[in-house]
Amino acid sequence: MKLFNRNLAGIALLLICFGTNLYGQGANHIIILTVDAAELTQEDPAAACFFNVADGNVTIVEVSEPAKDFTILVKPDDYVEWEGVTTSGEEVDIEMIEFRAVGNSQNIFNTNRGQGRNENGSKKKVKQKVNGNARGMEYSYAIEFTVAGETYQFDPKIKVVKE
Repeated sequence: MKLFNRNLAGIALLLICFGTNLYGQGANHIIILTVDAAELTQEDPAAACFFNVADGNVTIVEVSEPAKDFTILVKPDDYVEWEGVTTSGEEVDIEMIEFRAVGNSQNIFNTNRGQGRNENGSKKKVKQKVNGNARGMEYSYAIEFTVAGETYQFDPKIKVVKE
């Protein structure tokens, strides 16, 4: 009987630890900015861009086109990572993701400005964590990216759903 109780207690402890670990980690949303470099202009860079998501089972796209209105749904404590490619194979560096305040909205991310980082000599990407206090609102952010030495920027959106 003692062995049974000890095993039962051990299993219960493992389930609690495993369940807490799963609950504590947000989903990882990977957004891919695709740029048509031949059509890209400073006046309207969003017109030459479109977004995709790496995993449609993880990331729900509310608005897919045009790029400046692209909106995904996330939850507090999720992670969002941006990376870029061109339609012709040129490298796209994501230089920065920055929160854009609308009215008195709070920052959606844990940091106001996420800088692009190279990992092992690869193109720059940005990864931001959605603020745990962000709930039930649509937020605007700036995405700054570089193609062939030129820097461009526009402001897509993220909507945080209520849990």
